[in-house]
Amino acid sequence: MAFTPGQGLKITPSNSPYYRPSTAKLPGKPLRSSNDPTLSLRKIIGTTVSSANGFACLSDRRRFAYTAGAAAVVVDVDENNNTTQRFFRARPTAVPLSSTSNSFVPSTPTPIDSRHRTLSSLRDAGVGMSPGGNASPLADWGDSPSSKTWTARERIKAATCLSFSPDGKYLAVGETGYSPRVLLFSLAADAPCDIPVAVLSEHTFGIRSICFSPDSKYLASLGTMNDGFLHVWTVGTRIGAVRLHSSNKCTSFVRQMTWMGSNIITVGTRHVKVWRIDDKVPNSPSKPKPINELTSTPQGSSMSPMIKSLTGRNCLLGPLADAIFTCVTSIAKNKAIACTDKGDICLVDDSNGLQRLNKIADSGFPLNCVTQALDSQHVIVGGRHGRTKNITISRVASPETPPESPTPPASGICSPSLNSSGTLVAIGKLGSQFITIDSHHQIRLSKSKSPGDCSELFEADLELHAHRDSVRGVKTMPASSRKGLDFYTWSSGGSVMFWGLDGCLQDKMTVELEQPCLSEDDLPNELKVVQASLDGIFFVSGDKYGVLRVIDGVSKECVYEIKAHGSEITDIALHQKDDLTLVASCARDRTVQLFRRKPSGWELVQTMDEHQGSVSRLLFAKNGEKLLSASSDRSVVVREFVSKDVDDDLIMAFLPTRTITLKATPVSITMQPDQEDTIIISTMDRHVHRFDIRSGRNLQSFKATDSESNDAVVLDALVTCQGDVPVKGGVLAAISTTDKSIRTYNNLGVCIDKDFGHTEGVTDMVLLGPNEDGRVDSDATTLISTGSDGTIMIWSILPKVYTELLDSPQFTEEVTPVKETTAAQKPLRRVLSRSELAEFQRPPEADPDISTPSGRTSPPRSLRRKTSRYSLAQSPRLGIPPLSAFSASANTSPIPSPAAGTTNRRLSSRDRSPSPPSPKRVPATLASSRRPSLDARSRTKSATNVSEFGSLNMSTEQVCRTLRAYRKKLLNAARESLRVEGLRELERELGLTAKAVREQGPVRKRSLGAQEISEAEKLADMIDETAVWTIGDGKSRSGSESPGEKTTENLSTSSL
Repeated sequence: MAFTPGQGLKITPSNSPYYRPSTAKLPGKPLRSSNDPTLSLRKIIGTTVSSANGFACLSDRRRFAYTAGAAAVVVDVDENNNTTQRFFRARPTAVPLSSTSNSFVPSTPTPIDSRHRTLSSLRDAGVGMSPGGNASPLADWGDSPSSKTWTARERIKAATCLSFSPDGKYLAVGETGYSPRVLLFSLAADAPCDIPVAVLSEHTFGIRSICFSPDSKYLASLGTMNDGFLHVWTVGTRIGAVRLHSSNKCTSFVRQMTWMGSNIITVGTRHVKVWRIDDKVPNSPSKPKPINELTSTPQGSSMSPMIKSLTGRNCLLGPLADAIFTCVTSIAKNKAIACTDKGDICLVDDSNGLQRLNKIADSGFPLNCVTQALDSQHVIVGGRHGRTKNITISRVASPETPPESPTPPASGICSPSLNSSGTLVAIGKLGSQFITIDSHHQIRLSKSKSPGDCSELFEADLELHAHRDSVRGVKTMPASSRKGLDFYTWSSGGSVMFWGLDGCLQDKMTVELEQPCLSEDDLPNELKVVQASLDGIFFVSGDKYGVLRVIDGVSKECVYEIKAHGSEITDIALHQKDDLTLVASCARDRTVQLFRRKPSGWELVQTMDEHQGSVSRLLFAKNGEKLLSASSDRSVVVREFVSKDVDDDLIMAFLPTRTITLKATPVSITMQPDQEDTIIISTMDRHVHRFDIRSGRNLQSFKATDSESNDAVVLDALVTCQGDVPVKGGVLAAISTTDKSIRTYNNLGVCIDKDFGHTEGVTDMVLLGPNEDGRVDSDATTLISTGSDGTIMIWSILPKVYTELLDSPQFTEEVTPVKETTAAQKPLRRVLSRSELAEFQRPPEADPDISTPSGRTSPPRSLRRKTSRYSLAQSPRLGIPPLSAFSASANTSPIPSPAAGTTNRRLSSRDRSPSPPSPKRVPATLASSRRPSLDARSRTKSATNVSEFGSLNMSTEQVCRTLRAYRKKLLNAARESLRVEGLRELERELGLTAKAVREQGPVRKRSLGAQEISEAEKLADMIDETAVWTIGDGKSRSGSESPGEKTTENLSTSSL
């Protein structure tokens, strides 16, 4: 459909076709309380800056910013080099404070459903600009269900680039990934840090660089090579409203972009191009009108703002046609300095629009960043291994100046002691100081005494340390050994750093990792887990190749090293009590190793191999009396500590007492703080369970959802907070591996709050209570999380909401072992045999309500056969009998041994177990006198009574079967002593039963034979004689048959 100028093109009517769901909660879903604690980000350690695009600074305000995960960190530095941080980030569904007017430009095609047609889809289809588009198309389709809430599918995107406006009012942040945004935040003191002023969603496949113009009027955003667009936005300085001014395609691989006066210059791979901004607006010749600052149109004019096309022109590279330009900075309105990855320093001169490119110097080392010096007369370039060089602008700015010859590597380079870090990726000036960021994520603030003297340029006044690679975990230091060390973190490269809650590095150590001589396809060795002792004297570490190391806490030297496992160590648990120190480790080889510390060293105590899958978690419970292990075979094995003294030496082991079977693989386990017999388990099916380890009973189970949506997530690194938060039952905090968020739940399974910050996955989290020395607010509980992006984030759990939220390692040296390495050795094993296990005696359970568990390690795999209700035969036992040494109970009476002085003779027929008589040997007279069988298979159905289940006749048959079975038991155990109390109670019950049968009347007596009526009386008489024989003198035991035996035999014969 054609359109004419002056008409507005609206994508959809204001009454959106989407159904607006009600925001009311479900009736059965518990609601979150208004005074529930919330998460507040307090400190970020580390950065994710990989190029100069992720760093910006304001020299006159002593302020700089850098990217850290999903947040942009703005740091203010005072005169004493003290820093304060502010964090700017926005959720995927954040609504800007001001509207954004957009125009339509061609873009990369993207498959978007026609019902969700937005600005991007129309420009992909080739729709032109909207002459009268005053209304925002995105606002018309704001009712789309896909933009209502933040779900688990809407991943948090990493911040890759940022820029300050020169007037200090705004901060622009660009995201990466699919459908990225340009977020414009206000830097005012009272402005929110999580609500942007404007959100720009023009780009499709990531944003490479953003930059403000020198007059803060324009903002340029450059997409990645797959996005292929360069947009220039007009920014309103009063309210921050943003409107697209001009645009054009840019499909080259651009490394950096900056403003050169009123023009834009981009540099990259074989690319140097100058883009010109056209600000000319045709006015009426008869009566000039003022220009609207936002729309660049005359005020009061009905003409809509026209989208302008950026005009650009490439520079002739000449001999640098194959060069990769890495960085650029402007030194004048029409001049800029561009550098290459081979050390070439070039001058771009755009005087008179000629765009000449000349090489003016050679640094002698690869360059990655450049900035103008404090006196504006020098340019400082930085590159590999932290090396820098000064270039005098007045001497090289003339095009006739010949290029300098390459300088030796030692010339113009800072002192080696100050440049032991990685490659410089960003450099900027901050007042009278310089700030640098290297590839190891170290941020240094330095001061230059003389601009021309490079040796005094980077003497660091302030260093912000961080891990250089992925942070694998975090643990708290024991309270008795803190001394200013609140927690420690470790990275995959073997670096262990000790921190205070203020984010300052207090100490560090390095775990030496052996790199076995493997093929090129194998990955290098990594540090997986580190555990500190309670007194801080030693640390235990495990690596990817199953090597367990014990490191002295004072000298930082390895004192014990052993090949404990055949594969990656996943967890280490440590228990210390009095003089006993135990270390348990688990790995993917499905084993659990137990080590004990002795005065002479460490020894292997036991190898436990009950699991059928990789063991992921270990936990000591009940003060070391129990050891729990979780495995990928969907089970949690509970083991109990047993010990004995042999020649003044303590022999110990952990014996499995119970196996908790789950429906899904366990991910994390932790103890309930107020209940020592309750554990909390998170599983892969996105559930959280509470189990009683004594009985194995599931106490509670809930799905890990949140209050905004019904999307469930997988929780890891469970920690509990009991006494420091105003929530009944405490708070359960965890990390989500699904949407990379930090979450808190109450005891009912309701999500209290969730927040985000890490972008490449959250690896671990730990809980730290209020500090006693007053450095932390007494009302706050601290959470510390680590991420694969190398950042450490410190959070606070507060009782109320605050208004303001407070490259992988390269192994350059080859390991040439002169002897066999520990990682190449075979792992240790010590599996206790059954005879060794039988030497231990398990103590009885303290709770009488809980039965003594069997000796088997797990429930039988076979199903128990379901027998018929009418069958007379007893169902066989399918379970495996336990070991006698461990299943014997104190209440069980032992079997009496033969009397002393008697010979070992064959047992009489009376002492042997009776065998069922063969049918062939049954006399005809006896067979004819038998009663009809009570087996249900020989019965016929009655027409009057179809089902007798639960009736009095059925109960009578059951009692008869029980009495016959009891008589056989008496025949087989005639010599076994019986308790008098039991016999008297049995006699009383039989007498009452016989009396009740007699009272049923003549009908009952006629239905029953005389033999059946008197059977209970005979059995009662037999019980009386047996009781007399049991409590009599010993003559009846060694003499002839007891009267009870005779009566029993006679009664059995009569019953047949």
